[in-house]
Amino acid sequence: MRLRHLVIPLLGPLAAAGIFGITAAVLARTQPEPARTGVRLAAPTADGSLARAQEAVRRRPRDDRALATLALAALDKQRETGDPFWYGTAEQAARRAVAIDARNPEALDALGLLALSRHRFREALHWAERSRAAAPARVAPLTIRGDALVELGRYKEAFALIGRRLSLRPDLASYSRASYAAELRGRRDLAATLMSLAVDAGRPGTQGRAWARVQLGLLHLGSGRTGAAEREMRRALAERPGDPAAFAGLARALAARGRLDRAAALLSRAIDLVPLPEHPALLAEIDAARGRPGAERKDLELVRAMARLLAANGVRTDLDMAAILADVRRPTAGDVTRARRARAGRPGVIGDSVLAWVLTRAGRCDEALAFARRSLRLGTRDALMLFRAGMAARCAGVPDEAERRLRSALSLNPRFSVRWAPVARRVLDEVTR
Repeated sequence: MRLRHLVIPLLGPLAAAGIFGITAAVLARTQPEPARTGVRLAAPTADGSLARAQEAVRRRPRDDRALATLALAALDKQRETGDPFWYGTAEQAARRAVAIDARNPEALDALGLLALSRHRFREALHWAERSRAAAPARVAPLTIRGDALVELGRYKEAFALIGRRLSLRPDLASYSRASYAAELRGRRDLAATLMSLAVDAGRPGTQGRAWARVQLGLLHLGSGRTGAAEREMRRALAERPGDPAAFAGLARALAARGRLDRAAALLSRAIDLVPLPEHPALLAEIDAARGRPGAERKDLELVRAMARLLAANGVRTDLDMAAILADVRRPTAGDVTRARRARAGRPGVIGDSVLAWVLTRAGRCDEALAFARRSLRLGTRDALMLFRAGMAARCAGVPDEAERRLRSALSLNPRFSVRWAPVARRVLDEVTR
C-alpha cells in the first residue's frame, strides 16, 4: 500500500530526515551502538557532505551552523543507507547547535525532520513552530508541519499547507506531497499526474527522483496497472542501479503478476541494503504463497529484529508492527492495546485502518467497523483499506456493506495482495450467495 510511505525523504534530507560532545569525533564515540538484534548493517562511514560537516565541527566545535549542517548531513546519510545509527548523530549535533543558539533554524529543522523520521509527529510540530518563529519566510518548517499534520489526521490544515508549499516552490517535494493529498482524497489519476511532475522535477540519478518514480509505479500498481508499474520500477533501477526502494517496488509489481520467485529474490536484495520491516513482511507473504512456511517464519523473525533495531534508535514502529502481526496471527488483548496506543499517536486514516484491522482479526467487530468507516472518511480509494473495511463489515454482520467494500477493492486492484486478494474473492462469493 503506497499510503504507508507518507514521510517523504525529500527537500534536502527531509524526513528520511543535553550536550553530548564538542567535536565530530566525540559525537561518534558517544553515540550508542544499535541494539544487537541479529540485523547486520555496514559500519557507518563518512563521505561527501557528511565528511566535510564532520571536519567543520572538529575545527569549530562551538559553531552552531557547522553543527546544524552536520545534523542535516547525518539525516541525509540515514536516508541514503537506511542505517538508524545516523539518527543519534543527527540528534546530538542538532541539540548541541540549539544549546548554542536556540534560534538556529537549520538545527530546529533537523530536530523536526528527525521527529518525523521517528514517527513522533506531535514533537515534529513543536520543532516546526520553533523554526517558523525563528525564520518565518522559510519553506522547511512549513513542510515539516504539513507532513506531521497529515499523519495526525488534521487534514484541512495539512492540505492547505501542501497547497501553499506548491504555490511557493513547485518542485519534486511539493508535487509529491500534492500527489499524496490527491490520493488520500480518492483522486488517483490526479495523484499519478502530480507524481509524474515530481519525477520530471527531479535530477536523473538522484535518490529523490528514483523515489518519486517508485511512488508513481506504486500508484499504477494500486490502480491495477501492473505493466505500467513494472515499467516505472525498471526505469528507476535504470537511472539508479541498486536502489533498494526500486528493488522492493519491482518485487511488488512482479508479485502482483504472479512472478513470486523473482519477487522474492528482489526483496532479498532490498533487505540486504536497508533495515525496513516492510520488506521481510512482504517476503513472508510471498513465501507463504510459495508454500514455504519455514522461510515465512524466518522472514517474520527478521521483521521483529528490524523493528527492535529501529526502536532502539528512537523510531516508533508500533503501528506498522500492529498491521504486520495482525496479518499473520489472531491479535491478543495486548496486541489490541498496543494498536490503540499506536493509533492514538497517529490518528489519521492509516491509523484508523490499521486499528480496524486489528480489531476485526481479534473479533471485536462493531468497534472495528466504526474505525474502518472512519478510515475512508476522505474518500480514499485504496484496495487494502477497502478490503479491511469489507472484512470489518462482514465481521459485524453487515453483508451489504461487506459486498460493496470488497467489490470496490477487487475492482480497483484485483491483485492488491498476494495474501488477501484471494480471501477477498472468496468472502465476496460468500456474502453474495
